[in-house]
Amino acid sequence: MMFRTITTQGVAAVLFWVYLLAAGMAVYSAPAQAQPPLRVVYGFDREYPPFSFEEAQGKPVGFDVDLIQAVLKDENVQITMRPLTWDKVQVELSAGTIQVTSGMAKTKQRLLLYRFADRPSMPMQVKLFTKPAARVGNITLLRGQTVSVEKGSYQQRVLEEFGGLNIKLYDSKVEALKALERDEVIAYGGPAQTAYYYIDRLKLGPISAVGTPLVVADTYFAVNRDAERLLEMVNKGMLRVMQSGEYDRIYRKWFVPTFYVEEYQKMFEAARNAAINAYSPYSKTPVGAAVMTRSGRIVTGCNVENAQFNESITAIRTAVLKAVSEGEYEFRAVVAVAPDGSVQAPSAADRQFLFEFGRGILCAVEPEKGRVEMSMVSELLPYPYASRPESYQY
Repeated sequence: MMFRTITTQGVAAVLFWVYLLAAGMAVYSAPAQAQPPLRVVYGFDREYPPFSFEEAQGKPVGFDVDLIQAVLKDENVQITMRPLTWDKVQVELSAGTIQVTSGMAKTKQRLLLYRFADRPSMPMQVKLFTKPAARVGNITLLRGQTVSVEKGSYQQRVLEEFGGLNIKLYDSKVEALKALERDEVIAYGGPAQTAYYYIDRLKLGPISAVGTPLVVADTYFAVNRDAERLLEMVNKGMLRVMQSGEYDRIYRKWFVPTFYVEEYQKMFEAARNAAINAYSPYSKTPVGAAVMTRSGRIVTGCNVENAQFNESITAIRTAVLKAVSEGEYEFRAVVAVAPDGSVQAPSAADRQFLFEFGRGILCAVEPEKGRVEMSMVSELLPYPYASRPESYQY
């Protein structure tokens, strides 16, 4: 009887556990449906190299194209890329036909129409460009001269507001730059990075920017006003690529010209010779430095010490100040050499000083004896002090 009772209870217990197991298996075998990917249409200006443009067979390429893919790569999104004219981009973003674009500066009207990312993707600079014979230190000295610009462009309006220029209009940025190459004009006005792209790509010769920018305006990713979820993804992705160094890798790919060994050797020798004139009675460590400008010049400097330490000037800063005093504002690379012939990395203050002139300046560093690397200043200064206004005009 006892055996019968136990058996009955045992069967009941087994059935109970079988029920629980079956229920558990049922729960496990029916997981929640995965969220479908968010469909995102990225509309971009098809004629804005090196930011966004089309290669052969219509392949989208450019800094902005690479950046949007890096920003959203960890998100559950399906991106479709759509090349458009810039006017069409703005209309379709407002209508919601496309959900995100790039390279957009903030204006009062645009803030009503679109939502902007928290962090800018790039500062856009409008500059004047000349050949070496017409280089000036101050852009006001070009007033009265003939300047080419793309007809109907934002840059045309900037030149008109600057005033005093004889503006000659052309159908495209390329034609306006070629007019400068053919000496039809004294200068060209346009966005700096796009101008340098065409100068290098079309081999237009020694044309470079002069003076300070006419306009600097931060540009952003912008999304349709109803795309709040997408905006959160963009903000999170921008923070990630900035912190991981991926932003700098993309930046270097598109905006930093190749730096050749022969150029480094010339700079190294120039820096070493500059140390002869160093004033270093306290440290007894004469240091020389050389900077290479975008126009191709090598300008040198040396350290100048002071009994009050914070009044001393490093060799790198001396070289940069000397270059600026001679009308050079754009720098490709910097090298500093210690008395023993080793490469001296820029100090923390030097890095902030250099960053003012661009994150893509290459700095020579020697992580181990005999091995020299050229690192962007932004790689050496990941969190620079950069509290300038979002935009300013000369």
